[in-house]
Amino acid sequence: MNINKITPYSDDEGIAVDIILDSFGYNDIQVIYLESDDYDAKMKADINFIISHQVKIHEIIESEIIAYINRVYKNRVHDFLLMKIYLFPDVENEFGFLFRWSGDTEHGIGVKLKDLSVKKIGSSEIAFI
Repeated sequence: MNINKITPYSDDEGIAVDIILDSFGYNDIQVIYLESDDYDAKMKADINFIISHQVKIHEIIESEIIAYINRVYKNRVHDFLLMKIYLFPDVENEFGFLFRWSGDTEHGIGVKLKDLSVKKIGSSEIAFI
Protein backbone atom coordinates (compact mmCIF):
# COMPACT_ATOMS: atom_id res chain seq x y z
CA MET A 1 0.00 0.00 0.00
CA ASN A 2 1.42 3.36 -1.03
CA ILE A 3 1.07 5.82 1.84
CA ASN A 4 1.17 8.76 -0.60
CA LYS A 5 -1.93 7.54 -2.46
CA ILE A 6 -4.14 7.39 0.63
CA THR A 7 -6.98 9.92 0.60
CA PRO A 8 -7.84 11.49 3.97
CA TYR A 9 -11.39 12.51 4.89
CA SER A 10 -13.11 14.09 7.87
CA ASP A 11 -14.82 11.89 10.44
CA ASP A 12 -16.61 12.98 13.62
CA GLU A 13 -13.65 11.62 15.64
CA GLY A 14 -10.91 13.32 13.60
CA ILE A 15 -9.21 13.04 10.23
CA ALA A 16 -9.43 9.49 8.85
CA VAL A 17 -8.16 7.25 6.08
CA ASP A 18 -9.02 3.72 4.98
CA ILE A 19 -6.28 1.14 4.60
CA ILE A 20 -6.09 -2.59 3.99
CA LEU A 21 -3.87 -4.72 6.21
CA ASP A 22 -3.55 -8.13 4.59
CA SER A 23 -2.59 -9.70 7.93
CA PHE A 24 -5.99 -8.72 9.35
CA GLY A 25 -8.03 -9.64 6.28
CA TYR A 26 -8.93 -7.85 3.11
CA ASN A 27 -11.50 -5.35 4.36
CA ASP A 28 -10.93 -1.61 4.53
CA ILE A 29 -9.94 -0.54 8.02
CA GLN A 30 -10.65 2.99 9.15
CA VAL A 31 -7.65 4.71 10.73
CA ILE A 32 -8.62 7.74 12.81
CA TYR A 33 -6.22 10.45 13.93
CA LEU A 34 -8.17 11.38 17.04
CA GLU A 35 -9.35 14.97 17.40
CA SER A 36 -7.12 16.19 14.58
CA ASP A 37 -7.95 17.90 11.32
CA ASP A 38 -4.55 17.44 9.68
CA TYR A 39 -3.18 14.51 7.72
CA ASP A 40 0.33 15.33 8.89
CA ALA A 41 3.77 13.71 8.95
CA LYS A 42 3.11 11.96 12.29
CA MET A 43 -0.10 10.38 11.03
CA LYS A 44 1.68 9.18 7.90
CA ALA A 45 4.59 7.81 9.97
CA ASP A 46 2.20 5.99 12.32
CA ILE A 47 0.31 4.43 9.40
CA ASN A 48 3.57 3.46 7.74
CA PHE A 49 4.74 1.81 10.99
CA ILE A 50 1.51 -0.18 11.26
CA ILE A 51 1.62 -1.27 7.62
CA SER A 52 5.27 -2.30 7.75
CA HIS A 53 4.86 -4.18 11.07
CA GLN A 54 1.38 -5.59 10.43
CA VAL A 55 2.41 -9.27 10.57
CA LYS A 56 4.07 -8.87 13.98
CA ILE A 57 1.24 -6.65 15.25
CA HIS A 58 -1.32 -9.25 14.15
CA GLU A 59 0.58 -12.06 15.91
CA ILE A 60 0.90 -10.07 19.14
CA ILE A 61 -2.71 -8.87 19.21
CA GLU A 62 -4.22 -12.20 18.18
CA SER A 63 -2.55 -14.13 21.00
CA GLU A 64 -3.46 -11.43 23.54
CA ILE A 65 -7.11 -11.31 22.44
CA ILE A 66 -7.43 -15.10 22.59
CA ALA A 67 -5.93 -15.12 26.10
CA TYR A 68 -8.23 -12.24 27.12
CA ILE A 69 -11.37 -13.97 25.79
CA ASN A 70 -10.44 -17.22 27.53
CA ARG A 71 -9.61 -15.48 30.82
CA VAL A 72 -12.45 -12.95 31.06
CA TYR A 73 -15.30 -14.61 29.18
CA LYS A 74 -14.31 -18.28 29.62
CA ASN A 75 -15.16 -18.55 25.96
CA ARG A 76 -13.50 -20.35 23.07
CA VAL A 77 -15.12 -18.27 20.31
CA HIS A 78 -12.18 -16.46 18.79
CA ASP A 79 -13.68 -14.87 15.68
CA PHE A 80 -12.91 -11.17 15.84
CA LEU A 81 -12.60 -8.51 13.16
CA LEU A 82 -10.50 -5.35 13.20
CA MET A 83 -12.84 -2.38 12.69
CA LYS A 84 -10.80 0.73 13.49
CA ILE A 85 -7.33 1.87 14.39
CA TYR A 86 -6.87 4.98 16.50
CA LEU A 87 -3.78 7.19 16.31
CA PHE A 88 -2.98 9.82 18.91
CA PRO A 89 -1.46 13.13 17.75
CA ASP A 90 0.24 13.86 21.08
CA VAL A 91 1.51 10.35 21.94
CA GLU A 92 4.43 8.66 20.24
CA ASN A 93 4.24 5.04 19.05
CA GLU A 94 0.91 4.26 20.68
CA PHE A 95 -2.03 2.88 18.75
CA GLY A 96 -5.56 1.72 19.59
CA PHE A 97 -7.16 -1.23 17.81
CA LEU A 98 -10.93 -1.76 18.01
CA PHE A 99 -12.31 -5.21 17.23
CA ARG A 100 -15.80 -6.56 16.76
CA TRP A 101 -16.18 -9.90 18.54
CA SER A 102 -19.22 -12.16 18.18
CA GLY A 103 -19.10 -13.09 21.87
CA ASP A 104 -19.82 -9.49 22.95
CA THR A 105 -21.11 -7.46 20.02
CA GLU A 106 -22.19 -4.60 22.28
CA HIS A 107 -18.77 -3.88 23.80
CA GLY A 108 -16.26 -5.44 21.42
CA ILE A 109 -12.58 -5.61 22.32
CA GLY A 110 -10.08 -2.78 22.48
CA VAL A 111 -6.32 -3.16 22.45
CA LYS A 112 -3.81 -0.39 23.19
CA LEU A 113 -0.40 -1.04 21.66
CA LYS A 114 2.79 0.81 22.62
CA ASP A 115 5.49 0.15 20.02
CA LEU A 116 5.10 -3.62 19.56
CA SER A 117 3.79 -4.47 23.03
CA VAL A 118 0.24 -4.67 24.34
CA LYS A 119 -0.19 -1.93 26.92
CA LYS A 120 -3.83 -2.63 27.76
CA ILE A 121 -6.70 -4.85 26.61
CA GLY A 122 -10.38 -4.73 27.49
CA SER A 123 -13.68 -3.49 26.11
CA SER A 124 -13.70 -1.33 22.99
CA GLU A 125 -13.11 2.04 24.70
CA ILE A 126 -9.58 0.90 25.61
CA ALA A 127 -8.72 1.52 21.95
CA PHE A 128 -9.43 5.25 22.05
CA ILE A 129 -8.98 6.35 25.67
